[in-house]
Amino acid sequence: MINRELTNRTTNELPGYNANPYDEAGWVHNELFESYYESSSKPTSVSDIISRVQALADANPNFNSIKTATYRAVSAERINYILEHKNTCVADIIAASSLTSKGKVSLSSFVNSLIVTFDTESNCDVLYKFVTDYEKVVLEDSLLTARDKQLILTTTSIARHSTYLAKKKPKKNTDPDWTILIVHIAAALDGAEYGLAESITEGLVAGIVSN
Repeated sequence: MINRELTNRTTNELPGYNANPYDEAGWVHNELFESYYESSSKPTSVSDIISRVQALADANPNFNSIKTATYRAVSAERINYILEHKNTCVADIIAASSLTSKGKVSLSSFVNSLIVTFDTESNCDVLYKFVTDYEKVVLEDSLLTARDKQLILTTTSIARHSTYLAKKKPKKNTDPDWTILIVHIAAALDGAEYGLAESITEGLVAGIVSN
């Protein structure tokens, strides 16, 4: 769980959700997202985007506070796999994850519902409530393991913060918003298997490349 004293954010600042003990993932993801798009250097190849994101991450105190000694760098091969399997990547990554059977069903159902809502709803407050309502259910579910909650809540934090950014940041390609969200979620969960920092950088790289 994250020490929220690492930041100066207020507990009710949107799009944060203070009840989520892994919400630093979404906050740092957004900080790096904004830093990336504010910078003059915007590479186009996957490997160069990974390098640029990692450089920004390494310069971010909040990222360094959650990065562990066993941090695993983003894999270009993994990013390419996700991008080449947009229609199946979420299901494949959930199926291969360390989530319990209940955790897999729960997250799969949420993602499917979020995609539909995200595609039809433009109000950020509605999307925010949709995600936090699910996070509350996860937090209160005694049948989900601690590992289930860690993976799910890390992923939902990045998904919740990403929905805000996606509605604010114009797309550069012709893919629908929900396709970019799928890639974001898949990569965030994939990285979460290794840690909070990995979830942030892999989710961010995938989102940038897909955009």
